[in-house]
Amino acid sequence: MEIAFWQGFLALSLLAMGFVVWPTIFIRREKKRELLTDAQGQVSEDVYHDHLRELEETHSRGEIESVDLNLLKRDLEKTMIEESDSSAARSEKPIVSNFKSRLPVMALALLLPLVALGIYGAVGAKPDWDIYQLAKERAQTVDMAERNQLSETLIESLQNRLQSKPGNSHNWHLLASVASELGDHDEAVRAYRRVLEIEPNAAQVMAELAQALFLRAGNTITPEVSENTQMALQLNPRMPTALGLAGIEAYQSGAYQTAIEHWSLAVSQLDPKSPSSVALSGGIARAQAALEKSGSTAASKKKKKNVVEGSTIKVSVSYDATVVNANPDDHVFVYARAWQGPKMPIAIRKLKVSDLPIRIELDNSSAMTDGMNLSSFPQVELVARITGSGSAIPQSGDWQVSEGPVIVAEQSETVTLKIVEQIP
Repeated sequence: MEIAFWQGFLALSLLAMGFVVWPTIFIRREKKRELLTDAQGQVSEDVYHDHLRELEETHSRGEIESVDLNLLKRDLEKTMIEESDSSAARSEKPIVSNFKSRLPVMALALLLPLVALGIYGAVGAKPDWDIYQLAKERAQTVDMAERNQLSETLIESLQNRLQSKPGNSHNWHLLASVASELGDHDEAVRAYRRVLEIEPNAAQVMAELAQALFLRAGNTITPEVSENTQMALQLNPRMPTALGLAGIEAYQSGAYQTAIEHWSLAVSQLDPKSPSSVALSGGIARAQAALEKSGSTAASKKKKKNVVEGSTIKVSVSYDATVVNANPDDHVFVYARAWQGPKMPIAIRKLKVSDLPIRIELDNSSAMTDGMNLSSFPQVELVARITGSGSAIPQSGDWQVSEGPVIVAEQSETVTLKIVEQIP
């Protein structure tokens, strides 16, 4: 990797030195005449014509004979020709005619690549090039011991580079991926979080952060794992990494049909022979067995799409205009999510601030995905949020209110949600 860089640098330096040296050392008559202009020749020609005119005036006054006039004209022409030849001979010489006068030019030619190298070392991207080459070599390495050694070297290089260039999200993501592979989940989580600081809506990074948090917690779905998983799915509902984690969360909460649907969608996008596909297929089989054991079947669950009696919640939504700073066109999200289980909305309505106050109903027809609706969970949490960004993901500065747990089957009265609190 070093050889290729220095070969390129040497070739470009020689080319730059040539542009400096060639015009001053090797340029010949034609180019020199262009550089010096035609002023000298023009002056000589003007002097010749002036002398010729004076001779003719002297002859017209009778001061010299015709024979003398012709002799003087020939002498004048001969002098002009000699001066022209002398000027041509001088133009054959290099512009810089001796060694001492060439020293400044040679010093400039040598100084040029050194200055370029210094500037490149200060502001250039050679460390990023070295990191790219190291990552490429690591990716092509089959031997695990050698690959791990290259991974450790790569992590050290990335950490050093990110100290001086902390805004490079690509390097942060690469650091997180390599650290996660080595099992350094603390470093992976730190790096993924830095990526999201730079790119807040990177769905894939959210899912990878959730996975790193899951592994760091000993394969446990923590609230932070659930939050990042659901945010990733809101941005991209077909992301295999997030679907895998959402399936685990659903399985652990007893929502086996939801787990099957998440994992099936993930498997449909993976190579059937990949380790992830094999693992998820095994999870689907276990979820189907658990579903059958619970006295239900996957087929009957999947066909149940109509509104179930008791699976409707009436909600009254308003906001305190004296506290909440909102525009009429700001978006309002009203949704229900499982009280204990996946935090992805299971019923949702999208409104505008100008619609408030309003009374709406959330039911199975408001579900985001089949098989994951108000009938899937006995207890839910109701949330209403005002956002100026229009994003479905809660952000700092949004206004929000929540109420729960609400028992779906027993909730006959209207639940009142008044938005008054701002998300820090």
